[in-house]
Amino acid sequence: MAATDVAFAVERSFLAQEFLTWLWFRTEVEGGEFDLDGRHVAIVVEDSLSLCGWDDEGPRTSLRGGNPTLRAEAAGALANGLMLHKAKLIAAEGNREWQFTLDTESLDLLSVKVPALEEDDEVEDPLAEKLGAGEWLRETVDALFESFLALRLSGDWQKIEVPRLEHWVRVKVERAHADADKRAN
Repeated sequence: MAATDVAFAVERSFLAQEFLTWLWFRTEVEGGEFDLDGRHVAIVVEDSLSLCGWDDEGPRTSLRGGNPTLRAEAAGALANGLMLHKAKLIAAEGNREWQFTLDTESLDLLSVKVPALEEDDEVEDPLAEKLGAGEWLRETVDALFESFLALRLSGDWQKIEVPRLEHWVRVKVERAHADADKRAN
């Protein structure tokens, strides 16, 4: 997929919101494991979520700390049709981790923390190494988005993936209600 195709898709912000919400779904249902052109990458949704509607208008929900993906407010927001607008994520390959925030306005990578250089690494140019780590992250997010778009534009999206997403939301809501009942008793 050409860069102009990705830029065109990002302009349709609902696709970016669907993408980020789909990543969240994949992390919970399938462990967040992705095979991207022979690279094994893991994605984890971290401790900060911002959800909103399709058009950025109407209700918004922001959750921070305490594993917000498991909170009742997150399940309720999804059940009310809100989708992820911004989330703090971790990407990992091998023993290296990148922390970052992904914003659906433009799929910009914010607050990026690249893996630290090991003391025993003999690196000629540490800055070039960090820039390379940043480039790896950008390429990884682009590859994830392209993978999502391929699925989103296929017949499997409506037949298979949408029912799985709906089931995931129902289960999250049921768990939230069960947890609330336990706390009430």
